[in-house]
Formats: sequence, C-alpha cells, structure tokens
Amino acid sequence: MAAAGAAAAEGPVARSGLRSGEAQAAPAGLQALAVFVILAYGFSWAWTLPLAAAGDVIEKGSGWPTHLPALLGPALAALLVTAWVAGRAGVVDLLARIVFWRMPARWWAATLSPLLFLALALAIAAAVGDIPGWNAFGRYSGLPTLGVVGVAVVVLVGALGEETGWRGFALPLLQRRYSPLAASLIITPIWAAWHLPLFLTVAGYRGFAPAAYIGFVFSLGCGSLVLTWLYNGSRGSILACAVWHGLFNIATATAAGSGTVAAVVSTLVIAQALFLLALELRARRSGRSSVLRASHVPRSRQSARARPRRIS
Repeated sequence: MAAAGAAAAEGPVARSGLRSGEAQAAPAGLQALAVFVILAYGFSWAWTLPLAAAGDVIEKGSGWPTHLPALLGPALAALLVTAWVAGRAGVVDLLARIVFWRMPARWWAATLSPLLFLALALAIAAAVGDIPGWNAFGRYSGLPTLGVVGVAVVVLVGALGEETGWRGFALPLLQRRYSPLAASLIITPIWAAWHLPLFLTVAGYRGFAPAAYIGFVFSLGCGSLVLTWLYNGSRGSILACAVWHGLFNIATATAAGSGTVAAVVSTLVIAQALFLLALELRARRSGRSSVLRASHVPRSRQSARARPRRIS
C-alpha cells in the first residue's frame, strides 16, 4: 500500500514506531489476551446478566431496559490491559487510533461500504414491495425513538466500545503470533461468546431458531474478516472499523433492518468476506503477501519511546 505522503497520514501505528499489527499489546502474548477477555466479559456481563436474571426484555424504540452500557466493556478492558502491558505510550497510541481518520480515500470508501450495501438493499426492497419507512431507522434496541441522527450517534459510540477491544486491542496482539486470517478466526468465537447474555435479553436475539445461532457465528466470522482487512488497510484506524460496524448495525439492527433489507446487506457482507478469503488463499498458494495485511507502514524514528513493556 502506498504511503499517504505526510507523516500525519501514516497512521498512529506507524507513528508509534510499531509495525502494522504490533500496536500497544505487541509483546504481551496470550496472557494479556486472556486478561482482556475476562475483563471485557466481566464489565459487559455485569450489566446484561442482571437484566437477564430479572427477565427484562430489550425492545426497539424503548429506552429501558437497555444493553447499551455493556457495549463499552471491551473498550474499558482494552484501556486497562494496555496500560498494564504498554504503559502510557501504549494508551496514547490506542487513543490515537480511536480518532485516526487520515487515510486514503479508497479506505474511506471501504469504511462507508455498508451505505452502498444499504442503498442496494433498499432498491431491491422497493422492487419487491418490502421498503421500510424512514422513521424505522430511528428505532434501535435499548433506545427511545431518537430519529436517525440520534440513533446513528449512539450506535457509533457503541461500535467504538466494541471495536476498541476486538480490533484495537485483540487483533494487533494476535497478529504478532498469527496470520491476519488466523487472527480473524480466533477473534470470532471470543466475539460471539461475548454476545451470549444478549440472547436472553434483546428481543431480536431471543427469537432466534437453533439453526440461527450457527448463522450468527458464521456472520460474525465474515465481519471479523472484513474488519481485519479494513483495520490493517486503514493503518490501524479503530474509527474506520467502528464506522463500518455502526453503519452495518443501522442497516440490519434498527427497525428498518429486517426482512429484505437485512437479508441483502448481510448477504453482500458475506460475499465480500468470501471474496477476501478467496484472494487470501490464492495469495498464500502463490507465495504473495497477505491481502489482509497492510503492505507498507513506515517505521518511526521515535520507536524506542513507544515500545511496550514485556511481560512473561
């Protein structure tokens, strides 16, 4: 991937002196990942499990009960474990990647691709007479009816809460030991199991048929693959991953995101993931570099200052 030109456009991973995929938790190993997972589950489940025990059901367009504070659990866990394994420099790097937006236009196009998928889905829905009303995009689980803009803001914050953990922390750590493809697959069951209490509380999840659980995990695996490609290609932008994640949720998890719209958007993301997987496997067979990893991230002259502490 060609450099964007100025040092400010190289991405916070490059400026921190760590190569793409090495980020704040680079040498911490699987011990740090285990602590992160325990904390992420603990923070999130401390909110959602009491709701499940009380038999509360989270509905679209209703502000209580709500699961939304639980979405911040992975981010809080990432910040705490980063401070432990990488100190202040690691936390600064993590925060920089949360707001990093200076990436090439093609990666902004990839970030906003769920909007294109949604447009295609709405066109198909209109053709078959299943078009949702505009106001339906303003109804989301655990939120009062806020309108499209209000829902979009809250959904983006929730996506940042998740992506700071899954892509901002876990993915760079795993890519120290594994290929991007393997790292994506390892994150998938961790990400899926984190959702378990939601199947007891969120109305849309409670209605899943047994076979739907397999489809849910498969869909998360496809999303994980796309987000790994986006994270690495955008030079470590957690913001890019959160925007993609948030737009996908608006397209599929609001009151409008059901029926034809949800089916079309989900199918397009699955097709995108399978296409990336096919390219990745072909690159492996031919000995070429990974399609899922950024091809060029310059090293900083200030690398020594950003090195995280090593733990055994």
